[in-house]
Amino acid sequence: MRSHRFYYGRVRAPGSEEYIDEAMAVLMEAPRSYTREDCLEIQVHSGPSVVQEVLEAVLQCGARVANPGEFTLRAFLNGRIDLTQAEAVLDMVEARSRAARRLALGQLVGGLAREAAQWKERLLDLMSSVEAGIDFPDEDLPAVDGEAVGKALGELLLRAEGILETYRRGRLAREGARVMLIGPVNAGKSSLLNAMVGYERAIVTDLPGTTRDLVEEPLEWGGLPIRAIDTAGIREEGDEIERHGRRLLRERMGEVDLLVLVIDSSKEEIPPLGEVEGWVVEKPCIVAWNKVDLEERARLEQLPEAVRARRLVRVSALKGWGVRELLDAIRDELLGGDEGEEWALTNARHRDLVSRFCSHLGRAREMVSQGGDGVWWELVAEELRGAMECLDELRGVKADDEVLARIFERFCIGK
Repeated sequence: MRSHRFYYGRVRAPGSEEYIDEAMAVLMEAPRSYTREDCLEIQVHSGPSVVQEVLEAVLQCGARVANPGEFTLRAFLNGRIDLTQAEAVLDMVEARSRAARRLALGQLVGGLAREAAQWKERLLDLMSSVEAGIDFPDEDLPAVDGEAVGKALGELLLRAEGILETYRRGRLAREGARVMLIGPVNAGKSSLLNAMVGYERAIVTDLPGTTRDLVEEPLEWGGLPIRAIDTAGIREEGDEIERHGRRLLRERMGEVDLLVLVIDSSKEEIPPLGEVEGWVVEKPCIVAWNKVDLEERARLEQLPEAVRARRLVRVSALKGWGVRELLDAIRDELLGGDEGEEWALTNARHRDLVSRFCSHLGRAREMVSQGGDGVWWELVAEELRGAMECLDELRGVKADDEVLARIFERFCIGK
């Protein structure tokens, strides 16, 4: 068989004349394969019985089932990809939206890997300049240029902090955004939830306080996965079940990415919002001015100043008016209206290491800027080495077995 050529044939059970299936086989010789090792791929029909019988035949011939993530682990150990790209493979498999898939692909083709490599090159230049002045003070070498080092550190830190800020967008694309609908009773929160998801998910009646528990439903808008959460209405009275629903609301408030405050614009008086006003200050929020299909009696001036400062979208949950505009506003509020670069930080390991990298750079720059002619370059060099270790750990250059096991155990078999 010649490498990278497809061959047609039949798969036969060992020790038998019985054929299991027709198949195509391709040999991929090292290093031109996913793992940079010799690899033989057999393509059969996708029925579960066929696949199982072919697998059993292969195992009888001496093969074994791969461990979870073993193919990607081998690709990493053989230097075809770095650890950030290996993690992107899992992100691609687990992507639940177009935005998550796009960001994972950006990582897979080396977005963060290239950035980290550039940071390392600039860091090596700085370290060589600083450490040469430390190790060879009596040689005929120019003194360390503190101003140039400080400027270079500032530029590198600014870029790294910019990448760190992409984590929120990356997390939202990967995990989805939790959007909670809050507001007075009978403001139309459940109707709005149904209009957002496109079908009747929450029970809607004219009776106030219909929603007692938290009602959640997923949707996707503009590539962003959203989990919309309907809640019990805010009012002082109500039975014990309704009060329990409001307790659940308060407990979940810490997990929420954005609030939608639903106001009934057909009522002359807007009920007191109570603790909602504080939540609006703490969380990103959009005001849904609901029931605009009816006579608009409420006045915006009745809303607290903190609420009036938030973006307002006029909607009719009953007629479906303004719902698309509301979803656009939610996406813009969460993603800043611009998806920005083709990749972003998407997991906590990357965020923590880039954050530590920034901390080392920040301390080094502070020493240089405040030291004047008496900079302790040994301490600056120590911070630069700490920053370098963060980059090596990020790319997997110094990843220990425990870290690798924790990453690859999440993969499925065959990846």
